[in-house]
Amino acid sequence: MNNSITVDITPDKSLIQKLGFVGYKTEQAIAELLDNSIDARISDKKETIKVNLDFQKRTIELNDNGHGMDRQDLTNAMTIARGTKSDDKLGQFGIGMKSACSALGKKFTIITSKINSNKEYRAEYDEKTWLTDEEQNWKTFIIAEETLAEEQNWHGIRIIISELNVPLYPNQVSKFKDSFNIRYFPYLNTNQISIQLNTTFCKPEKPDIVKDSEKNIEIKLEFGEKINGYAALLKKRSIRGHYGFHLFKNGRLIKAYAKFGFSSHPENARIIGELNLDHVPVNFNKSAFIEESLEYEKVQNAFRSSPELKQIVQSSKSKSQSTVSVKSVFDYFNKKSSAQYLEPNIRRTVSQELLDNTKPFEIKSGNNLIEIGVKSLKNSPLYVVTKHNSKIRVMINKDDEAFRFVKNPLFLIGIIASEIKLVGENQNFEKLLEERNKNIKEFLNTWSVKNNKKDSVRDREVEIPHIPNYRLADELVDVHDYIKEKFEFKSQFTALSTLTPYLHNLRQKLIYTLYTEPEKGEHLLDLLTDKFHKKFTVINAPDRNTLEIFLKIPTIERIISIREYAVISGATIATPEKAFLDLVNETHSYGGQLDESELRQMFATMKRFDLIHSQKLQVYAKAIKKSKLLEKFLKDKL
Repeated sequence: MNNSITVDITPDKSLIQKLGFVGYKTEQAIAELLDNSIDARISDKKETIKVNLDFQKRTIELNDNGHGMDRQDLTNAMTIARGTKSDDKLGQFGIGMKSACSALGKKFTIITSKINSNKEYRAEYDEKTWLTDEEQNWKTFIIAEETLAEEQNWHGIRIIISELNVPLYPNQVSKFKDSFNIRYFPYLNTNQISIQLNTTFCKPEKPDIVKDSEKNIEIKLEFGEKINGYAALLKKRSIRGHYGFHLFKNGRLIKAYAKFGFSSHPENARIIGELNLDHVPVNFNKSAFIEESLEYEKVQNAFRSSPELKQIVQSSKSKSQSTVSVKSVFDYFNKKSSAQYLEPNIRRTVSQELLDNTKPFEIKSGNNLIEIGVKSLKNSPLYVVTKHNSKIRVMINKDDEAFRFVKNPLFLIGIIASEIKLVGENQNFEKLLEERNKNIKEFLNTWSVKNNKKDSVRDREVEIPHIPNYRLADELVDVHDYIKEKFEFKSQFTALSTLTPYLHNLRQKLIYTLYTEPEKGEHLLDLLTDKFHKKFTVINAPDRNTLEIFLKIPTIERIISIREYAVISGATIATPEKAFLDLVNETHSYGGQLDESELRQMFATMKRFDLIHSQKLQVYAKAIKKSKLLEKFLKDKL
C-alpha cells in the first residue's frame, strides 16, 4: 500500500539573492530593467527613460513615464516566475526584474503609479533584513500604498538600487550608451522611446557601411516562421571583432556582432547587419539564444545556406577591397577629384594586386604633363623622376621595401603624389628628391634585415613563461592567449591558476585568480564572459560571501575571480613566490579552498622542487606588508 503525504516546498528565502548570481553583467542587468520600461510604454506616446549612475552615492536609479503599475501588478512583479507578459514582449519570464535588481545591489526600492490613478505603491527589498528577519517571508511581503493629491499624480516607475554588488566608474556611461544605441535601435530609430544615461542621450546610430551594399533579408522557414533583417559591408574592416550580425528578438538585442552563419576571420571582417529571430527561444535573463534548441539550429542552417549571406561573404572577401585607385590619389593632389575613403589597413595580397594592376596614366600639373607608371625596378629607389622635353616621367618601384612597411600602399602613393606636384612647380626640388629617395632606400635595406643576435620585440614576448615544474593550468591556456590578443591592459594569473598541480587534495571546484589594473575589471569580465561563459563562471572582485554562494551552486565548478590591483608586473603569470603569497592572502581574506595544513604541504612540495625560496618569499611578503600573515600560516616551515 502506498502512502502519500503533502510537503511544503516554499522556496528558500535566499532565492532572490541567488537570482542575482545568474551571470548578469552590469549592462545586461540595466538592460533588463529598460526592457520592462519599454514593455510598459503608452501607445502613440514617446516614452522617456532616465538611468542615473551616481558614482558618489554608489546608487543606480531608473525612471520612466510608462503605464506604471497598480498593487496587483506590483505584487505580480515581485512574485518570482509569475510571468504575465505575452511572447512578443521583451520580458516574459517573471524573473528578470528581481534577478536584475539583486544582481546590481543588496537593496532596491520600487515606486510606481498607474496611469489614470491617484495611488502610489512602494515595495522595498533589503537582502540582509529579508534573510535574517523571520517575520518577513513570501506570504508577508509588504507593499505600501499612498493616495496622492491631484497635483501629485504621475504615472510610471522609479527603481532605486543601493549597496551595489557591481563597480561603478565614469566611462561606463559611454560604454553603456554605445551598447544601448545598438540594443534599442528599433525603438530609438522610430522615436518610440528616449533613453538618457546621466546627462547623455542614446542615439540610433547605424554602422558606417559601403554605399549601396545594404541588402534586405527575408527568409521564410518551413512552418511559417521567418528571418528578416539586412546585411551590408563596412567601409572599414574591424580589427577588434566589431563585425557580424546583431541578433534581435522582439526588437531587443540578444547578441551583438554574432558571427552567425559564417566563421570569424579577417576576410569576413567587413560583414555587418541585423537579424530578427523572434520565434527562437532565449534564456531567462535574455543574455543569449538557446543554441541547443531546434529553432536556433534550423535558423542558423537556413541562413548559412542562403544566397544573401553567400553573396555578402563573397563581397567581403572580394579582391576589390580598396575602391581608391593610384590615379585617383594623383587626381586629388591636382584638384581633379574629391577625397575618398582610405582604408588604414588592407591585406598584403590586395596591396600587391593594387600595384600590379595599375596601368600607366597621365595627369596635367600646372604647365607640365606628367606620365606615371608602376612597375618592378630592381635596385632602384621608391620612385624615379626623369624629364624629356616638357614631359615629366615618374616610375614608381612596386617592389621597394617601403611598401612592405605600410598597411596601405596608397598612403605612400599620396606622399609621392604630393612631392611630384612640387617637382612640377619647382625645378630644384627634383635633385633633393633623388638624393632623399636614395637615402631612404639605403636605410630600409639595412634596417629591414633581421639581426639574429637580437630577437625582435615580438619574439621577446614569452607567450607563457617556461619554468620547470611551474606552469599555467591547462584549461587556462586558451584564456591566457585570448586575453593577450584582445585585452590591451595588464593582467596576471596567480594563485591556483599556476599552483593547481601542488594542490594535493584537488577539489572538484576551483577558483582561478586573475589580476588586472584598477577600473579594468569590468572590461575584462565582459570580455571573458562573452568568450568563455560555457566553461567558466567569471566574477569581478567577489567578497567571501559571494564566493561561498557560487561554490554552493551545483552546476558551477570553475570560477575565474578577477581582482583589480594597483601594481602588476609585465609578466602575464606571477612568479611562484607571488602566486603562493597571493593564495595565502586569499585563503585568509576571502575564505578559500585550502586550510593551513594544505598550504604548508604545498609550500614543502614547491620547496622540494626548488621552485620557491624562503628568503625570497619573506622579502616579498615584507615588501607588501604580509610578513605576519605568512608566518601565521607557515610557522616553523620558513
